[in-house]
Amino acid sequence: MATEFIAKVVTPEGLVFEKPVTFLRIRTETGDIGILAKHINFISPIGSGEMLVREKDNKETSYFLNGGFLEVRQDKVVVLGEEVLEAEKADAIRMAKKAAIEASKRNKIHEEQDILGTKKKIQSNLLRK
Repeated sequence: MATEFIAKVVTPEGLVFEKPVTFLRIRTETGDIGILAKHINFISPIGSGEMLVREKDNKETSYFLNGGFLEVRQDKVVVLGEEVLEAEKADAIRMAKKAAIEASKRNKIHEEQDILGTKKKIQSNLLRK
């Protein structure tokens, strides 16, 4: 039974790596997913966070991802990332926290704009009466 599959990681700048691996853990928008050989076919948007790649000799490498898409086939995984950086675990955690803070700020600004727009609509409706 095959225990390896090909992992290919690509960014707009070019190919990051393409090599045989035994395990890949990646953060999707709905949570982390672990991938082994012969995984069911799967497509998902990628969230911001750590991607862990384990090779046959149990060498593990961490990468920080920030958006993109993941395609899983039985014998190949393709990651199309907006940003992929090799990182030590501490760096990956730090970058993930920074990305989460930025996303929270953007969501808060959008939420405040929605609230302000709703208040203006309510006030204009009240003045019409």
